[in-house]
Amino acid sequence: MSKTFKLPDLGEGIHEAQVIRVMIRPGEQVTEDQPLMEVETDKAAVEIPSPFSGTAVEVHVSEGQTISVGDVVVTFDGVGGAAAESRPAGAAAPAETKGDLAPRQPRRAEARAETPAPAKVQSQERTKVPAAPAVRKLARELGIDINEVSGSGPGGRVTREDVEAHAAGGAGASATAPTSAAKAPLTPSPAAAAVAPAVSRIAPMPAAPPPGEPGSDKYGPIRTWPMTQIRKTIARQMRTSAFTIPHVTHCDEADITELERVRRKLNEATGGNPKLSVTAFVMRAACIALRKFPGFNAVIDEEGGTITYKEYINLGMAVDTDRGLMVPNIRNADTLSLTGLMQALEAAAAAARANKLSIEEMRGGTFTITNVGPLGGTVSTPIINHPEVAILGLGRVRRIPVFDENDQVKPALLLPLFVSFDHRAIDGVTAAKFTREVVAMLEIPALMLLY
Repeated sequence: MSKTFKLPDLGEGIHEAQVIRVMIRPGEQVTEDQPLMEVETDKAAVEIPSPFSGTAVEVHVSEGQTISVGDVVVTFDGVGGAAAESRPAGAAAPAETKGDLAPRQPRRAEARAETPAPAKVQSQERTKVPAAPAVRKLARELGIDINEVSGSGPGGRVTREDVEAHAAGGAGASATAPTSAAKAPLTPSPAAAAVAPAVSRIAPMPAAPPPGEPGSDKYGPIRTWPMTQIRKTIARQMRTSAFTIPHVTHCDEADITELERVRRKLNEATGGNPKLSVTAFVMRAACIALRKFPGFNAVIDEEGGTITYKEYINLGMAVDTDRGLMVPNIRNADTLSLTGLMQALEAAAAAARANKLSIEEMRGGTFTITNVGPLGGTVSTPIINHPEVAILGLGRVRRIPVFDENDQVKPALLLPLFVSFDHRAIDGVTAAKFTREVVAMLEIPALMLLY
């Protein structure tokens, strides 16, 4: 029989995608779970698997085409035999269906080899609960049948917190009374870090810029290339941030001479596992300052006349990758130790650079930190990651002579800091106090032991 397959739901808020690779040809025999195509959304690329076996009689999309969720992408013929053979022995045969097939959730092709078999075999007649691909992947990694998890999201949607609460023995996270699992850090354990950034991955970038379409203007030859879906999204985001938020940047610097001495001693004591960086201390200092100045961990609704203060702290950490700047989130960062923050940062950076970040792992941030120090620079004015209200930038550490309290010259390590803030929500004096709080923690790292 003939069936059409439509582009499935790619996650919350994702309505369209660009086809970057078609992986089958008309007339080709396709097996269940075989990748059909690769599409690029706002932040990531995902492979779309076939939900059944059959012959692809017509492919309705082409590379470079932008398609919407629900668009027909492939028409199949001869569907039914292979799917029936894959049913477990003793399972009732599903009633014959006609027309469109309910779309499956996309996931990485690599997941077929990495993901263990579910603890229970699901009936093909069972209705799938709504959940993002990353949440389904997490459930598979934990050996949980996602259909048995109670969803606390809109329309019964299952969230990461629901899955974690279920794994801990609960029936799902409550929207009004979060469980301890919901409060726990969402950073994967070292063992899970290798596969944790699951479901979708960042689309690969060519080693060299694409050649583009040759042409010329009145000054000479040019090449024109269409913007990728990700670059379009970044452009929209930057325009919204730059022209919606009244940016002000406050600059300061911290003498981290003592912090560097402490950092080296800690790394010697632990054998450098993990090797603590200055950024880990900055993350911890920022979390402490955000607790003292909640206005920096907020969202402003100017039209509604409200400011929403987030009681959780999800640090967005800007990571430079081949595809451009990615900002994965360290969830509940204020609950992590220095070691935990360093492990989370390493896992997030590795996932970003290996093109394995899921869309969900780049959502939900409340405050962002960007470090351009390794590349140089003493002053920067970072753009706020809308809808957040502030961002902390770090410059290059410099070793310079300074005067001590006895007017004696001594060497010191100075770290430049730049805090860009939304002047609608935060006053300049408050920004200066917030920055000085971060500086104090970095200059006297023992203060962090008090929190």
